[in-house]
Amino acid sequence: MDDKTLVLTMEDGKEVTCDILFTYHSDQFEKDYVIFQPRGEEQLSAAIYVEEKEGKGALQAVETEEEWNMLEELVNDYYSNSTESGCSHSCGGCSGCSDEACDCDGCDE
Repeated sequence: MDDKTLVLTMEDGKEVTCDILFTYHSDQFEKDYVIFQPRGEEQLSAAIYVEEKEGKGALQAVETEEEWNMLEELVNDYYSNSTESGCSHSCGGCSGCSDEACDCDGCDE
């Protein structure tokens, strides 16, 4: 896994490479989330990220409808901001990317 991808191992042992769209920390739920898209698929997914030993972590299922509603709103904002700004990296800004949550490295690409 690099900073923008993750590999999920399914129950049948098949590995699925996913692109990470963004991560989010919720003060309300006191959890960290990762929103990702399996390569070759249109549908997005999300999971709770739980940090474990030595910088590694595990994903857990999102548990409540309230959390899913929050995540859906974040995804809608994410796409709305990226469309309005014209940023190909979907950070929503790219005027120097002053948003610390932006992972596009200042849109130098």
